[in-house]
Amino acid sequence: MATRNESRRRPPQRASDEDRSQAAAHNVDTGAVTVSSNSGEAILRCGRREISLLVAREEITITEARYAAGEQVAGPHVHHEHTDAFYVLEGELTFEIGREAKTITLSSGGFVAVPPGVSHSLRNGSDRPARWLTIHAPDGGFAAFMRGVRDGIKVEWDISAVGAGVGLPASQALISPGGTQTATPL
Repeated sequence: MATRNESRRRPPQRASDEDRSQAAAHNVDTGAVTVSSNSGEAILRCGRREISLLVAREEITITEARYAAGEQVAGPHVHHEHTDAFYVLEGELTFEIGREAKTITLSSGGFVAVPPGVSHSLRNGSDRPARWLTIHAPDGGFAAFMRGVRDGIKVEWDISAVGAGVGLPASQALISPGGTQTATPL
């Protein structure tokens, strides 16, 4: 007879590199997607801005962007049905998050996930270029919007412009300590 501790289910374990290699050798679908950052679908290519669509699926869309120093990326907005997340690869991005517009500057290795209902804006406020990944989960129409930007077609998607003091507080966002500096709110 199993003791109480022995009969408990173990928490799921992450697959090791060896496990993934064995799965690939046996032609097992692990659900993983591997994407080279230079293999994306070009959305925007101009002197100061570059955007590529790396993954476009219903459950997730990932873009890679590069903006020159001083460029505004997105004004204050909110998503109602999906999380918007950012991972900084190079340089710095400055975010204003939540109804109180808490200002956060993330450098390389920094990450922020903004859940539905939390307003946010972002810019490259530094004196050098910034490169980052944007992750929309689920997609929320973001891939279609990006393609519409490229093709000159207006696409409705899960986004609403917001004014000051609207939405949930910044404390609802997940901010990684990697490469983070907190600035005084504007």
